[in-house]
Amino acid sequence: MQTHDKPQKSIFVRYALTLAAFIVISTFPACKQPEKTNNDNKVETQQPISVAEDFHADNDIAMTVRSIADAIRVGEPLDSTDYDFEGILTDGQGTPLYTDVQGSPGIWVVDVLDTKNVTLRNLYLGDLLPNDLESYLLQSLGLTENHRILFTVHEAVDDEETDIVVYDFDGGYMRFEIRSGIAPNGLEGPLLTIIMSADPPAGAETQKEA
Repeated sequence: MQTHDKPQKSIFVRYALTLAAFIVISTFPACKQPEKTNNDNKVETQQPISVAEDFHADNDIAMTVRSIADAIRVGEPLDSTDYDFEGILTDGQGTPLYTDVQGSPGIWVVDVLDTKNVTLRNLYLGDLLPNDLESYLLQSLGLTENHRILFTVHEAVDDEETDIVVYDFDGGYMRFEIRSGIAPNGLEGPLLTIIMSADPPAGAETQKEA
């Protein structure tokens, strides 16, 4: 009896050890997998939220300019609560109008000065193409070079480094002021200010005056 019991006990021990090892091996990957998945999910959810908060593709500059122009044409007083804005403005394709020196979408400021005047300007230097933007806005308002009016530089804007162009959009005026700027890292870039007003700017010769 004793010689028969020993093999049975030995077989039982080996079976128990094998079963325990199998359980440990099979459960080990399962313990690690949830930790890995949780980390991946955290990375994937943080980045889109940040992008969504910083950038909205529907802030088209042409829509902003047309809205201001329509208000000026009908004599509606400009209200800062309706138009004041600081953020990213885009072109008709939802693309930011420029990228700053850090590679981020460029920031614009829309500022209502009073009931008849509003400015739009890029806040930082970057790869802005002001002439292309000017063409885009003229097209969106249905303007051509025939709407351009003469502008005489006066002491208030007597700056050889600033290029000024004025357009009459049939009920109001839009002035483009382009000058160069230098970032702290030495990069040069254009600074564009667009001034929309109900009255002709000083130095502009309207068709009636001509």
